[in-house]
Amino acid sequence: MEPYTIDPATQHDNSLKVLVRFHGGAFTEGEAEASIRPFFLELALKHGAVIVTPDYRLRPEHEMAEGIEDIRSFWQWVERDAQQVLRKSLLDLELDVANLLVAGESAGGYHTMQTALLNMTTLPIKVLFVQYPSLDMEGLLRLEDELGQAGAEESALSSVKVPYSAVEDYLAALEPGKVCARAKFGTRMHIMSAMLQAKRFCDISGDKAWIDPMTSLETAGKLPPILLYHSKDDEKVPWTHTERWVTKLKELQPDVPLYLTYQTGEHVFDKNHTMETPWLKEPLEFVQKYWPARHDA
Repeated sequence: MEPYTIDPATQHDNSLKVLVRFHGGAFTEGEAEASIRPFFLELALKHGAVIVTPDYRLRPEHEMAEGIEDIRSFWQWVERDAQQVLRKSLLDLELDVANLLVAGESAGGYHTMQTALLNMTTLPIKVLFVQYPSLDMEGLLRLEDELGQAGAEESALSSVKVPYSAVEDYLAALEPGKVCARAKFGTRMHIMSAMLQAKRFCDISGDKAWIDPMTSLETAGKLPPILLYHSKDDEKVPWTHTERWVTKLKELQPDVPLYLTYQTGEHVFDKNHTMETPWLKEPLEFVQKYWPARHDA
């Protein structure tokens, strides 16, 4: 696992706020430094923040639990080693890890939420910035059963049939022991489809139930403020999965500050949006109520 830091061009002082971002890619693809949304770059520049974004092990070479283990290891690195890494290139700067925003899109939104739900870090997270996440793993695994039924939730991951033999053939051709933590966007979505359709994407039974955020929410500690958004036209992850998770959140932790908004467009509808995009203005105002925090507040 290699964390990548993207340094802001302007500094307000010698202390860098921290924006952690987890990439998406249907848990099967993605690269840490790729496809960072323009508004995140602008937000970092505005507040003198550093963006820290890690890779993590991907399906199908690895199980979901191994990717989550990498996220845990990443947080240990942030807590113990990140400052020393920064000093190698920027001697006079300090990481203000008490000023922490955690964000992610799609699969990265899953890892963002699980960071808090599974209490992966002792650092004080000021706000979670969660974009069209996968928060209902049981619902994802159920998509194939419900396909074609009246009122069923649809997903492009289920509509185009891909035999599981595509996954088996791919794995059979791999070098034994090969680790995969990076893959180009758009190159392996058929693998995700095959795993979902065969109900072999992930195991959330028994002692693995915590892999589903619907379950990990039940034992989570007090959550930080959350910005959460999803498109009602999402062709990959049904927006109703987010709605189910939010309903449960309001039952279990009704006092958590939450800004929830549903938009329109494709799954990654915000990929070219900036801080000046009209619909983003209120959500970003919500985020900036909590991050960066003033230490004298």
